[in-house]
Amino acid sequence: MKYQLVHSCDEELYQFYLRQRTYFSLDVQEITYDYINQDMLGPEGFDERNHFHYKIYEHQTMIAYIDYMLGYRFSMKHDQSYLWIGLFLVEESLWHHHYGQRIIQRLCQNYSQYTIQLACLSQNKNGKAFWQAMGFKEIARSYWGHEEVVIFEKQSMEVL
Repeated sequence: MKYQLVHSCDEELYQFYLRQRTYFSLDVQEITYDYINQDMLGPEGFDERNHFHYKIYEHQTMIAYIDYMLGYRFSMKHDQSYLWIGLFLVEESLWHHHYGQRIIQRLCQNYSQYTIQLACLSQNKNGKAFWQAMGFKEIARSYWGHEEVVIFEKQSMEVL
């Protein structure tokens, strides 16, 4: 797999977002370039040098997208021992091909000194099942805008 660092939405990322109908059907937000670019911004006061967005490819085809921040954790706290996954999407047509598992395993290996956290929409049954299968544990429930989310956590050094 090849990772390409990106800093803003391009046509390829926009089209990728549009294809992820199952995920985006959970939120009624219209997908636009502006929506994606706004979504790529970190929380106010967060050092964007520690915020990463990657398009992930297999055989020159974009198969996934991941957005994560080093030094950020649940409750908008800065903590250098945490990594926060802001968004992780795998091309819907490639679900059950183990790409998601391989990508998250690599993330855990590359950042083994970090505790990894993320928020998953409560109604996202596929997402919750994936994160639980990857060894993430529910630690809290909260709200992202008007949507209830489940906060998951995993010590990245734990064996997957």
